[in-house]
Amino acid sequence: MPQQRFRVWFAKSERVRYISHLDVLRYWERAIRRAGLPLAYSQGFTPHPKIAFAGPLPLGFASEAELMDVTLDERVSEEEFRAKVLCQATGDFAIAGMEEVPLLGPAPQSIILWADYRVELPEVPLATAEQAVREFMALSTLEWTEQRREKARTYDLRAAVASLASFDRDGLTCLRMRISNTPDLTARPEQVLAALIPGAEPGLITRTGLLLDETSPAREAWRRKGQYQS
Repeated sequence: MPQQRFRVWFAKSERVRYISHLDVLRYWERAIRRAGLPLAYSQGFTPHPKIAFAGPLPLGFASEAELMDVTLDERVSEEEFRAKVLCQATGDFAIAGMEEVPLLGPAPQSIILWADYRVELPEVPLATAEQAVREFMALSTLEWTEQRREKARTYDLRAAVASLASFDRDGLTCLRMRISNTPDLTARPEQVLAALIPGAEPGLITRTGLLLDETSPAREAWRRKGQYQS
């Protein structure tokens, strides 16, 4: 029976950006088992590890801020969990942080509000990107249609972008953007780029942050009881 849940932040390096989400799940399942931690599994004929990710990363993206919740069948100290997992993590999936969270709290996917990205533009002059950003941010709305297989989805792309800026990174033009990632409004960095500079081909796209809604009743109860340190 599940007894404890830990939230782990980790990176996914450029070198492994074409490894699928399923393979990332398998990597962490093996790492946690090698660490000797009591990983919880679902019931039934085909048990699955109770590892829940927040916003699985699209294939080809790197990340500095991936998030997963790991559920254990037995309680361990946060220090033991941290030490054992750190020993198994490789440089391509470097751990950025971890903490215990309420066992019955919401799934990480359900509490994402915004996602931050850095988009490299190797063929776009900085001045071009700066002008495109100014024009985009001056818009009040921007109707955008996304084709998914046989279905089309139309939404307000401008409303999905909380912030957007261009900058120089070691001589390379880049965009920094914060995009909505809720059930009601979700966009992708490639869509923002297509609206900004039609035809521009991105280089490496890196997720740099996830902003969570951390006001759940379970989390607040933990804080009041002194069982959780933020």
